[in-house]
Amino acid sequence: MSGLITCFLIIASLISCLYAYPARPQQDEAFQNSTGPKDKPSELTGGMAPKMSKVVDKLLTNADTLQLTEKQRESLSMIPDKYIYPLRRKEADYDIARMKVNNLMQDPDFDPAQAKKETKILEETALDMANISIDALAGIRSAIGVENFKTILSMLGQK
Repeated sequence: MSGLITCFLIIASLISCLYAYPARPQQDEAFQNSTGPKDKPSELTGGMAPKMSKVVDKLLTNADTLQLTEKQRESLSMIPDKYIYPLRRKEADYDIARMKVNNLMQDPDFDPAQAKKETKILEETALDMANISIDALAGIRSAIGVENFKTILSMLGQK
């Protein structure tokens, strides 16, 4: 049981870290194209946090491959309305807040108070996303059981 708790805490920490990733100004496209190896895949643009809704979607897809009871499938069918759709809205809010911070910081005469305000919105949105993500993972785990949850987590790394 303590192994499961440790696993869940690691996942929760990972999610929190992903969404607490600081916003950074986007680099000029010409600069990006002129530096670094050409065959290296580009990193996420503008410090955008990975979309946790895609991870939750993938977990649901993986859960569909398991032999679940009708009750478990019914519980899983409620996950998108309860968690994924609100999470996607928060992800869009996060992207907008990140763009506002980036735009503010590109102006040499930026207003520090406004930049702090927008950064606070960015941080609050990131925290909301992390909390919704954790709740979604807990909801999936509750719906399908611990052993099935371990199974679908192990499937995440597979293509």
